[in-house]
Amino acid sequence: MIQITDEMRKELNQLRDRIHADLTALAFMSKSGGKLHWYYASGSRSNRYRLISFKVGHGIAGMAVRLGRTVTVSALLTGSIRLRKECAMMLAEQLHSAVAIPFSSTGTLPNGVLLLGNRDVRTFTDSEVAEGTQVAQRLSQLCSHTPIP
Repeated sequence: MIQITDEMRKELNQLRDRIHADLTALAFMSKSGGKLHWYYASGSRSNRYRLISFKVGHGIAGMAVRLGRTVTVSALLTGSIRLRKECAMMLAEQLHSAVAIPFSSTGTLPNGVLLLGNRDVRTFTDSEVAEGTQVAQRLSQLCSHTPIP
């Protein structure tokens, strides 16, 4: 199991405060490459997120990993309802808007994802997404020193 360090927690908590998000969460792919698992969530309503796993290509976070780029879900965007319904994290945390930012701790294909979410309908600004991307890059560097299951 991956060790979430105090530095990672601090990054996620500070990001959530800076961009006024309700949730920031971190998921990693298992070493076998089959599924991604949520390891830490700042602002979660319960610890149920730790039980949630998902496949690449499934839901907002899985699509971000599959495509290798940021994916946004908002009730204001067409086609987002399906992605929201496919994402167990969004349903469990009652999120209506989210941004999933993939990253790689191995330097190759994405093996992790940073989720920014809100329980209200909103659109994340370009600067908020850029700030999330910077945090994802820092987290990928921190994770490169931590073994992933």
